[in-house]
Amino acid sequence: MELGLITDTAADLSPKILQEEAVGLVPIYVHLGGRRYKDWEELTPDALYQAIRAGAEPVTEPPGVEDFAEVYERYLQVYDRILSLHVSGELSKTVERAREAALKVAPTRIRVVDTGMVSAGLGAMVLRAVEMLRQGAEEEEVVREMERMKRSSLYFSVADLSHLARNGRLPRFGEVVGNLLGLRPILRIEKGHIRFLKVAREAAVPEALARLVLEEFRGKTARITIAHTDAKPEWVEGLKRGLESALRLERGRITRSGATIAANVGLGALAVHAYALE
Repeated sequence: MELGLITDTAADLSPKILQEEAVGLVPIYVHLGGRRYKDWEELTPDALYQAIRAGAEPVTEPPGVEDFAEVYERYLQVYDRILSLHVSGELSKTVERAREAALKVAPTRIRVVDTGMVSAGLGAMVLRAVEMLRQGAEEEEVVREMERMKRSSLYFSVADLSHLARNGRLPRFGEVVGNLLGLRPILRIEKGHIRFLKVAREAAVPEALARLVLEEFRGKTARITIAHTDAKPEWVEGLKRGLESALRLERGRITRSGATIAANVGLGALAVHAYALE
């Protein structure tokens, strides 16, 4: 029985990658300048980054039930069943809309999974599911691996917390921490929520993120994804070098985040996701 995969634009996987891997995409909407755009289809990361630099304050909106239904119906013409992997339900109503659409279209043929992840973490889970299916894994095996990967680690830092607060992803009090002169918050996705860990000197952010991963994975073989919204190149490279020198890396990937993520974290964000194979 052939299984199709679908995700959303919070996965930070470009349409090119998704097309190569035959993964369906349901875009999240970005409101900008009085208009509503479908991420990637109607709004590129470059265009949003430029708008933010010009002072824009974008907000996101989950896809509609009809958006999911259209993609589900199209994929069910090709696949027997669908596994739909989506951004944490604690951060977005995207997975809720996906479930409504699945019930409407074909409840016995569509399984919707709240990954509890976002950005590099969600992208890593989607690519892992692709890999397992290519290796001949059954649906239940893939779902068990997704459940295990919900407990994987995604650490990140943002230039300030105002974007997360404006989009309702963080209590307002968090802005005070994030806007301390010369300091940046270090955050983690935990059980689908954003958790504040500590602050770090701005120049020490790559080191702080690398140290958190190393504390957890030292001595293990890990897979790493670094995601950023135009963070300083030396930060991205510093984080990469810090991980390469101290970890047994089986696989690594660096990605520039799309409009969905950039609208919620602003520019200059840096994230790292890590997981180990069992």
